[in-house]
Amino acid sequence: MVVSSGCGDVSERLRLVAIATTYQQGEVETAVDELGEFLLLHPENSLAWTILGHAHNDLDHVAEARSAYEEALRIEPTKVEALTGIGILDRKAGDYETAMNHYSRAVEIDPEYAQAYSSMVTIGLKLHQDDKALTYAQKARALDRSDPVIAANLAIAYHYNDMPAERDAQARAASKLGYAKMDSLRSIFRGELTLRD
Repeated sequence: MVVSSGCGDVSERLRLVAIATTYQQGEVETAVDELGEFLLLHPENSLAWTILGHAHNDLDHVAEARSAYEEALRIEPTKVEALTGIGILDRKAGDYETAMNHYSRAVEIDPEYAQAYSSMVTIGLKLHQDDKALTYAQKARALDRSDPVIAANLAIAYHYNDMPAERDAQARAASKLGYAKMDSLRSIFRGELTLRD
């Protein structure tokens, strides 16, 4: 996560970097508290609102996550991370059409925003549009080769498209990148878990 846009002076950026690091290290509740304090001082920081949305999403605080993303978009209507975050909330609620609209809007704004393409993969698979899901996954991976979730999503797309050699190569790539849910990934490959509804 790059902490630059939406930030003011150097001290503000440094503080937000520290909070983002806390969040990325898995201290989500601490990050929520710190973001609350930060936003009292910097209420127009769209990136801080977006990170707060991600943190609330991780904690399954759906209303709080949506509110934070919407505030980020009020401040910066082109904030693709917030649009994608709202799309994820819509997907989790089973509203795939609205989720896809948010993801599509994000890639219209930033055609190189890999995370939105990667989020489209899940919708494609849920709707049994495996070929589309694979196209989205390949696009995401071409744009971002450092994100373990993107590599894992491509592995899953290859799995559902019955391409085991490619699936296994991407699973290895996801593991090397530090993907945290390798057991779940293997369970999908064994047919014990599914992304289908």
